[in-house]
Amino acid sequence: MSRIIYNYKINKITDHTKQIRELDLQVISHPEFKFRAGQFVMLHVPQTDENGQPMKAALRAYSIATTEHDLQKFRLIFKFVDNGVASKYVWGLKGDEILNFTGPFGKVFFQEPPTEQIVFFNTGSGISQHFCYLESKMKQYPELKYKMYFGLRYEEDIYYREELEALKKHLPNFEYHYVLSRPTEKWTGKKGYIQNFLTEIDYKNTPTTFYLCGNGAMIKDVKHQVLEVDGFDKTRFWAEAFD
Repeated sequence: MSRIIYNYKINKITDHTKQIRELDLQVISHPEFKFRAGQFVMLHVPQTDENGQPMKAALRAYSIATTEHDLQKFRLIFKFVDNGVASKYVWGLKGDEILNFTGPFGKVFFQEPPTEQIVFFNTGSGISQHFCYLESKMKQYPELKYKMYFGLRYEEDIYYREELEALKKHLPNFEYHYVLSRPTEKWTGKKGYIQNFLTEIDYKNTPTTFYLCGNGAMIKDVKHQVLEVDGFDKTRFWAEAFD
């Protein structure tokens, strides 16, 4: 059975960094688009042959970066990939195009009832999924302990600080940390790789759920460290890898 194709118009294009572009999109082909926090959509990337004739679209997956409660709009975050079919397409957009999507897909949902502590580890554009969780659940679970470790390379790669600060106004126990693997000497924040900061988190004595999104090697490392703890509930570890 073929899936419904949803048409979205671009409301706004935001370039957070040279490598990160965000699209604010609004559905125009249907009254609404329903999804659950943590899910993703497939962007249909137009393709042509060497003669310029239309071919079957290439499909690329992107996690929704905004609340599940808005049924007309969502935002997607794209990380530029050299020679990437979708990157070439998305970075060529001007703002007046109509984009096609199918979805929603994915089963990495926010686990309810939640544990006392929620830990997010993300790299690159992996914050999409976790920001969606936080925006979707902040009114329902405002008192939980939320910790986010956001792994990037350089200072100029930092983005979404304003959005994360806005979340703190609603979530009194939310803390986030940028962790840079290649910072300059001026950087006074956390350095290295996010998996190195597991020792800061009391997940052995506090009921904790982990959500990881991004680099596969990071996920493998964190999973090895967390799941080797005696008695840690494996159903409290959720991850989606992309490199």
